[in-house]
Amino acid sequence: RLGSAYCCSCTPLCIFFSLLAVLLIAAGIAGLIIALIKPTTSTTSPAVVVITRSGDPIVGIYSTTAGGPTGASNGRYSNPGEMPPEAIDGLSSTKCLNFGVQGSPSAVLLGPGVGTSFYATPAISSASVEKGLLFASANDFPTRDPITVTLEIYSGPTGINPVAAPARSTYMLQQTFSNTIAFSSYRLLVTSQRSLSDAVQYAEAEILGYI
Repeated sequence: RLGSAYCCSCTPLCIFFSLLAVLLIAAGIAGLIIALIKPTTSTTSPAVVVITRSGDPIVGIYSTTAGGPTGASNGRYSNPGEMPPEAIDGLSSTKCLNFGVQGSPSAVLLGPGVGTSFYATPAISSASVEKGLLFASANDFPTRDPITVTLEIYSGPTGINPVAAPARSTYMLQQTFSNTIAFSSYRLLVTSQRSLSDAVQYAEAEILGYI
């Protein structure tokens, strides 16, 4: 009406929009509260740790091929202080040395250490998932370096340079691979070594993964 004050808030349309605005604000506040209190699902992968450790049951093997049955246990070692337990003791100052089935300190052969290494059962877990290998070179004789190995689902390099011999008693680059299968024991086999020698040796051959 002319000359009368117009009150928008009194009309049905204005009341509707006012209520709608209040509802939208309330819904926004409720959504924010839910987002703040809603628990988040973590997608962080388990930590990769050393699976094989000092004191774990471990047996040296030789005359064995990848995918085949374990040929024979132990092998030939230079002395009691250079046997398979030294390969997983966490010390780069010790080593495992294996002459294999044919090797000896007086023989120079092509790959005497091929088909040798160890069978280990980690005590830390009855079902661990292997994700990597970490080798360390031994203290002397680069000709004895293992260059490639197999480990259950893995077949590849140890991380030791096949061309230029690395520093002695030194950890190499960690080798990683994809795997989701859990194992209770592991069989590691040397499949090649640097050159003609009388044995194969390495300071550490640590298996890494999830527990």
